[in-house]
Amino acid sequence: MKITTKGRHAVRIMIDIARSEKEFVSISEISGRQHITTKYLEQIISLLVKKNLLESMRGAAGGYRLTKKVSQYNIKEILDATGDTTELAECLKGKECPVSNRCDSVIVWRELTNLINDYLEKVTLEDLIKKAYGEK
Repeated sequence: MKITTKGRHAVRIMIDIARSEKEFVSISEISGRQHITTKYLEQIISLLVKKNLLESMRGAAGGYRLTKKVSQYNIKEILDATGDTTELAECLKGKECPVSNRCDSVIVWRELTNLINDYLEKVTLEDLIKKAYGEK
C-alpha cells in the first residue's frame, strides 16, 4: 500500500474546496492556502474532474466546486481518482505471482487490504472536516 503525495494532496484539495465560502474556488486560491504549485494542482484537479468529483467553470468567477455533498464523498474514491492503491501485496494488484496457487500468506494480505478499504470507504470528507475543524 502506498498513498502518494498526489493522493494526500487530493484529499487536502477536496477539503479546501468543501470549506470555501465561494461557489467556485480558483487554483490560485487553493495553491496559496495549501502551498502546492499551480502546475501540480492542475494535474491533480484534472484527475478529480475526470472522475466527476469536481466540476469546473471558466471565467473571472470560475474555478472548481464539488459535484455532490461532502457527506457523499469517501476517502477511498478520492485516492482511487489519483491512482493510489491500497492493495498490500503485488499479487492483489493482479500481477502474476509464481507461488499464487500455494501461497499461505495471501489470506492475511487480502483481509488486511479489505479492512483498509472498508475503513477508507466509511470515512467521508464531512467526517474529516468535522474532526479537523470541529465544523458541522
